[in-house]
Amino acid sequence: MKLQNLAIVIVATLLPACTSTSQPAAHPGLPDTGRPALHAVSDARLRQLMDQINGLMFDRFKTEPDIDRERRNYALKMADAADKLGSAVDVILSRLPALNLNPDEQTAFHALAGKLRAQATILNTQAKLNHIDAIEPTLEQITATCSSCHSLFRKFGN
Repeated sequence: MKLQNLAIVIVATLLPACTSTSQPAAHPGLPDTGRPALHAVSDARLRQLMDQINGLMFDRFKTEPDIDRERRNYALKMADAADKLGSAVDVILSRLPALNLNPDEQTAFHALAGKLRAQATILNTQAKLNHIDAIEPTLEQITATCSSCHSLFRKFGN
């Protein structure tokens, strides 16, 4: 019985402290208007999220100047790669002595290397002039030249 009375006294003492009529602290940065500030906090966060969503949605719809700028950057990167491909022909030709080719095979090897260098030069020019539509057919020709050379001479290098 004593334990039950002690529990009642403790609850009676703590109950008024739990039922305080004071206002909860306002959200930091918001004025205390006496009205709930939760809506203002939610409203600001919702606006921020909506702005982010709108940005993500409409950033993917680029303007024509943005698209042209990206094409020019793409073309300059393609021109640089084509220039490096042309330089790689010298490395390819340096492998010729290790292949031990007969004179006819050496002639074919030189012809394909020269063709690759010429195609790389054409690709470089097309890219620098921003002739984007001409690049894909030239890349297909380069791929065909590489494939021809590989099918004829790869077995010699291994």
